[in-house]
Amino acid sequence: MNNAPFLASYRYQDISPGSAFTIGAYRLEPDEIKDYARRWDPMPFHIDEDLAKASMYGGLTACGNHLMAIRIHLLQSQGVNPNVLTSFGYDEVRFRKAAYAGEILSMTLECASKRLSESRPNCGIVKLNFTLDNQDGETVLSMIDTILMRDAVA
Repeated sequence: MNNAPFLASYRYQDISPGSAFTIGAYRLEPDEIKDYARRWDPMPFHIDEDLAKASMYGGLTACGNHLMAIRIHLLQSQGVNPNVLTSFGYDEVRFRKAAYAGEILSMTLECASKRLSESRPNCGIVKLNFTLDNQDGETVLSMIDTILMRDAVA
């Protein structure tokens, strides 16, 4: 496991299948959960602590889109890498466990595969497995992101 800032400088040639990186930590604050949910996913268990306690979750939880935003925030907190050109999309997005107010989240990404691009010279396609885990090591989000990376800064 590597704690180096992945997005700050890596190029296609610098990452290998099986290489893994940990990025974190992010504390889920109750007010942030409620503010985000009020705007984007106003389910009662995301915006009202009393109703959340009475729900099947037993407490205030972050919505799935909020967890996706935290994943991007953690990724970009390492620095915006000029070699990452785009994401082709997400696969196998799973919300594995509720993420509760007060939890501290960290993210692991692992290179699952890579190949040279057939249509873009000096670029490669990298498939990354992501997990977002709470402080107890329980996965709250898992997903695959396939990105296009430049081999060298143009």
